[in-house]
Amino acid sequence: MTPVEEMVHRILVVEDNKDEAEFLKTFLNENKYTVEIAKDSGQAHVAFSMHLPDFVILDVILPNEVSGFEVCERMKKENPFIPVMMLTAIDMDDARLLASRVGADGYMTKPYDPEELLSQIHVIAEDVWKQRHLGTRPDTGEKVRFNCGECGKRLKVKASHRGRTLNCPRCGQPAVVPLHD
Repeated sequence: MTPVEEMVHRILVVEDNKDEAEFLKTFLNENKYTVEIAKDSGQAHVAFSMHLPDFVILDVILPNEVSGFEVCERMKKENPFIPVMMLTAIDMDDARLLASRVGADGYMTKPYDPEELLSQIHVIAEDVWKQRHLGTRPDTGEKVRFNCGECGKRLKVKASHRGRTLNCPRCGQPAVVPLHD
């Protein structure tokens, strides 16, 4: 078994469209995954907190004025090593960028090929597994800008350093690179 096959058993699907949620549940069940459905941010939060999933599939547009971006950011703050894939009808670069900023590990648009969805689950879960266990992160060329908490110096580092502790070049004190902008 690969690390992904050992790691991903329970998938939380956050989707307010009943037909889409049922299709995903049936399809993923047929592929040996246990699936829990949440139809809004409140149910997603409860399901994530009480029954920590191995993977999250999250729609961007949710009811009750809380977006999937906000849900993703909250989940990633709670546990950055649970893979989150946005699955949405929004096919815009700005949405993809925002998803990345809030910590989403993948982004896929509807309509989608179900086999490609399975493939992406494996790729994303393996990437997150490598980040957690091997300390590797994909280098997108992005830079993270933040201030040293001790002296206030403006620092700029590669996005692959997110979550790591570095020493400030001015004061020498440890500075944690933020996980999110």
